[in-house]
Amino acid sequence: MTIVITVTVPEGMVIAADSRQTYTNSRGDLRVNSDNAHKLFTVGPHVMAAAWGWAFLDGRSIYSHVKDFIVGIQGQTLSVEETARRLGAHLHQQYLASVQQGLSKPVAEGNYAVALMVGGYDPGSRAGRLFEVYVPEGEYYERQSTDRKPGMSWRGYPAVISRLIRGYDPRLLELEGITPALRAALDKGPLEFNIDYWAMTLQDAVDLATLLVQTTVHMLRFTDGITMAPGASVTCGGPIDVAVAEPGEPVRWVQRKTLQAQPLFRYGLLGET
Repeated sequence: MTIVITVTVPEGMVIAADSRQTYTNSRGDLRVNSDNAHKLFTVGPHVMAAAWGWAFLDGRSIYSHVKDFIVGIQGQTLSVEETARRLGAHLHQQYLASVQQGLSKPVAEGNYAVALMVGGYDPGSRAGRLFEVYVPEGEYYERQSTDRKPGMSWRGYPAVISRLIRGYDPRLLELEGITPALRAALDKGPLEFNIDYWAMTLQDAVDLATLLVQTTVHMLRFTDGITMAPGASVTCGGPIDVAVAEPGEPVRWVQRKTLQAQPLFRYGLLGET
């Protein structure tokens, strides 16, 4: 599982993501594989993307497939929309290969294997655009823009943030007694916090995105599901990566994990001599 937050404001856009990678082992148990997975990427000088869903396609991490895509578009000047379209098509081909080789089971109709947020600035444009991409099929939709539609989206594990921002857990709609009228009323967002994205600075957007990733990670750490669905796994965690895009500037990292060698005795794995 993953938590990805996007915040789009007039000054630019922010994407933040956790680093936990999980998989289901041969016994059917959900296992934490790593707290060092890369889910947030720069896919061009002015474009960034974050992924959630399956951790692997065709026996390789999503990160490795995105790196292949980046190599393939080097030297090309692509719009944000074209980057989103081509990245979705690239991962769609990896999905097909994974299914054909028996490494993955095909997803049910209407579901997805991998999804991404792809955002940034077209060459020479002062308006940032954010697209949501789904694999298989590579379908994509414009989600936000800095000039016409600032706002926030959260993907992956939504329950914690939905409770905080929208005022209720999406699983509320599964309770006995929920009427069509109540469902329609909740869809209008009467309990949602009013956040003025038009007036928000880029630093505020960074703070908000980071806060919500941290809140999700810590609530999963301290809780064990909810009463109607107990026994949840801690599927979000690890370092938080944060990147920003601004008009006329390359995408830059606000916070990013790096490779490092940790002394093993620090964790009690090896004795000191």
